[in-house]
Amino acid sequence: MFELLLHAFPVAFAVASFWSNTERKLLLLNLGLCVAIGSLLVFEQAWGGAIVITVAGLSTSYRLIKQKLLSPIATYITLISMMCLVLTVNNLTGKTSFIETMPVFTFMAYRFGELHCKEAGLRICMIVGSLNFTLYGIVTGTWGLAITEALFALSNLWYYMKLRRAMRVSPV
Repeated sequence: MFELLLHAFPVAFAVASFWSNTERKLLLLNLGLCVAIGSLLVFEQAWGGAIVITVAGLSTSYRLIKQKLLSPIATYITLISMMCLVLTVNNLTGKTSFIETMPVFTFMAYRFGELHCKEAGLRICMIVGSLNFTLYGIVTGTWGLAITEALFALSNLWYYMKLRRAMRVSPV
């Protein structure tokens, strides 16, 4: 029963993402997803994903608290530092296969979007990252993660398309 709840909780957040019509709502939802998916990955002992999602939650928290974007140089330095941290922990735990490094690609896409992009760019980065994390969930058998990330990719695609339509109608 506990395992079912761990798989269902992220899916509930993913369904809620279809109502994340603002950048702030998207970031708050992403923070909730970090907690839910992190718990699921720890339970599944998918340590690479758990480490990435924990650092991701910290990055999302920074963006929510500061409410500003980083400069390009600061973004790249932060991304490289975080990536090195995650890859070092993966190396120390012996999790160095391609599958264990897949969360790092998702991590990079999400963090770049959060730290450097406005809403449209953030949503594109989340679509790319979510599709990669969907594949990771399928490969590791973490079905709650796979379903969650697929729904998250769809909701971000939906809102990205709405943003594009709005920009075509009113180019401000």
